[in-house]
Amino acid sequence: MNDVFKEIRPYRDEEIPEIMRRMADHPWILNGISQLSFKRLPRFMGPVLKTILRYRVKRKLTSIRTVEEFQRDIIVKEVLERIKAKTLTGLSCSGLENIEHNSAYVYISNHRDITLDSAFLNYFLYEKGFGISEIAFGDNLLINDLVSDLIRVNRAFIVKRNLPIREQIKASIELSAYIWDTLQHKRSIWIAQREGRAKDGDDRTNPAILKMMYLSQRKSGVSFSDFINTCRIVPVSISYEFDPCDRMKAWELYRKEVKGGHQKGRFEDLVSMYAGITGFKGRLHYSFCKPLSGVFDNEKAAAEALDKAVHTSYRLWPSNYIGYDHYHGTGKYAGQYTKEDEDFFIRRFRRLPEAVRRIAYRCYGRPVENMEEDQ
Repeated sequence: MNDVFKEIRPYRDEEIPEIMRRMADHPWILNGISQLSFKRLPRFMGPVLKTILRYRVKRKLTSIRTVEEFQRDIIVKEVLERIKAKTLTGLSCSGLENIEHNSAYVYISNHRDITLDSAFLNYFLYEKGFGISEIAFGDNLLINDLVSDLIRVNRAFIVKRNLPIREQIKASIELSAYIWDTLQHKRSIWIAQREGRAKDGDDRTNPAILKMMYLSQRKSGVSFSDFINTCRIVPVSISYEFDPCDRMKAWELYRKEVKGGHQKGRFEDLVSMYAGITGFKGRLHYSFCKPLSGVFDNEKAAAEALDKAVHTSYRLWPSNYIGYDHYHGTGKYAGQYTKEDEDFFIRRFRRLPEAVRRIAYRCYGRPVENMEEDQ
């Protein structure tokens, strides 16, 4: 690959040893491992544990020589397996028969968690012997050098945002060219269906995402419809039974409704990343749909087809049906959950004011509404 993309591309194998040495010395690494693996350990054990961990982490990281080793030995075997064991009661996927080995795809999914949406997608791809995809990550999330390193060493390419108009157009064309170049080299990518998480539970594709992808190829003579078919876009529906950030999202939506806006704190994204990783999620399911195919007059038509696939393949949990019934004041879906399910769900939001609680219910019930509309 031409290094014209150096500013936005993921790290390469030859850069890994230096990155690993830098990460091994960062205190956040030790603190993160301690919280994830030894949360209930007595405090007096802290200094001893950190000394042992520091030695083990440094030895482990400095032995890594390639991106493949990092993703396999650190992300999959260490991090995601721990998250799976400690925060999930079930992890499943369906539809992998819709994709082929040794082919490149653009996976476009709904977006609920900053880091885990793409991480567990790659977990399934790795587990089933498919190529691990590169992932799109907004530069607004590059909070510090460590986070930047962790993102780019994990096969992430950077999406530049909030630039002046002319610079943003240039950055979008560069990103489009990078995506096309990556696909031509038989590497898949993942990108969220819109900028930012769907905090209100309403999973909708921003047509501008598809328009951006086409930018670098629009003068090549390839029609938009042919481009979409050539990219082999696979809609992916990600269904969390419980969202660890649900109460934070409900408060944010409440402030926007009542006060007209929400002032994001300096480390709010970092707090959301941490909560998403360590918080209880219940069951989690990924549905891989068939690649988009057909005639698409424009990006809006392609976005609508993608949304229909995401909505109709969404795995609805009791939490979604309970949220729908409580928000709408009905018992329409009472047969989809038990009294125990309902009590557990209601207790989750008991400390929230009624207005905020209703927003949380609405967020959980939205996928049910979308399923009804698109079936």
